[in-house]
Amino acid sequence: MRIGIDFHLAEREGTGNCTYMRNLVESLVRLAPENEFYLYITEPDNPYYRIFADKKSVTLRYIGAKSPVARIFLMAMKTFEDNIDVLHVNYYGPPIHKGRLIVTIHDLSYHHIPECFSTFERVKDELLIPVFARKADWVLTVSEYSRRDIADSYQIPMEKIAVGYNGANPIFKPVSDKERAAAMIGGYGATMPYILYIGRLNRRKNLHVLVEAFNRIKSEKSIPHRLVIVGKKDFLPREELTLISSSPFKTDIIFTGYVKDEHLPMLYSLADVFVYPSLFEGFGLPCLEAMSCGCPVVTSNTTSLPEVVGDAGILIDPTSATEIAGAMLDIILDPQKSSMFKEKGLIRAAEFTWDKTAMKFLELCA
Repeated sequence: MRIGIDFHLAEREGTGNCTYMRNLVESLVRLAPENEFYLYITEPDNPYYRIFADKKSVTLRYIGAKSPVARIFLMAMKTFEDNIDVLHVNYYGPPIHKGRLIVTIHDLSYHHIPECFSTFERVKDELLIPVFARKADWVLTVSEYSRRDIADSYQIPMEKIAVGYNGANPIFKPVSDKERAAAMIGGYGATMPYILYIGRLNRRKNLHVLVEAFNRIKSEKSIPHRLVIVGKKDFLPREELTLISSSPFKTDIIFTGYVKDEHLPMLYSLADVFVYPSLFEGFGLPCLEAMSCGCPVVTSNTTSLPEVVGDAGILIDPTSATEIAGAMLDIILDPQKSSMFKEKGLIRAAEFTWDKTAMKFLELCA
């Protein structure tokens, strides 16, 4: 079978879509080498693609345009040239193409919280994603929450929507050499003890409420912890940046910027608690990565996050700085509770693998 994959999102370091595409395709190639995989890319010199150099089942197809409109039309031509049996795209793709269509839709955050997106992104997504969701032979999504949401929002039959949960890359595990890890992450300003957030710096991630909760525990309990915020700036309005920068404990708030994947397990493993008070998630991959590294998790009780974390973390109202602060202190001040959530998290995280995601994808291709 010839499977075509719009792979340009794998080139966007530091995004959830990049993580999804890379891990999904690496598992597909390893599990089903009898298939032929045509990966449509826009950066032929990207060093990541070296991992496919000796893979006989993989063909990299360079599309000479990064413009979204030009890219999808050129990809349409390539699918006919390559005689594709199944084409996979994220969210939307070519208006015409060769082969059956699988569309992955991670979530409808642009639909429910439009204020967290630029006008261009919001309008583009609202116009294109429903069209491709209805056009697809299969819609693949990453949680039961998103499955129900897509069905209800776009009047698509539930039986046409499949769930393939995200997984955690095997690099995400508790570090063994903590001294080396501490020295490495110290270069980012992450000195122990610290509270950790990892994810895009986007309005829907609710960072200003996290900082408010941090202010409370610092002032009420005088704990020595820093707050380490890891991720690329995305769509974080100036007023929220102002609120964060006006914290009376701003010298204890560390913005690292983007951190390479190979350093993230060290950050997770040495943190006392990982806090992810997002307003809307299709899955919430950082929570899974934190659990895989044995880091206790505090996260939102909304959208898909309870489905992912289960009882292996503390679920809070993301709009309540009081609840977030209380949950952080529960873990920081209670070693037994911290140990319990570390153990539960490791067990829970083991249920989610990229191989399972890939197997679900292959079922849809059959």
